Amino acid sequence: MNATLTIRLRDEQRQQLRELAEKLGKSDSEIVREMIERGLAEESVGRRLSHLKGQLAESPSPDDSLSRAIRQRNWRT
Repeated sequence: MNATLTIRLRDEQRQQLRELAEKLGKSDSEIVREMIERGLAEESVGRRLSHLKGQLAESPSPDDSLSRAIRQRNWRT
């Protein structure tokens, strides 16, 4: 089902949209639909990965085996 959506743009936004559509050889509507699709896709990825937020914030303990191996192989320490 197709639906019509009316939005208000500032003159500057309208001009930028026209220029982009002309440059890409597309209609204003095509450009807006593509932007909406990308925005919605990014949101869903963000939502899907939100449980990982902050997982890398914790640094490993300096006594873990990887840190020890790096220190042993580092000629400057």
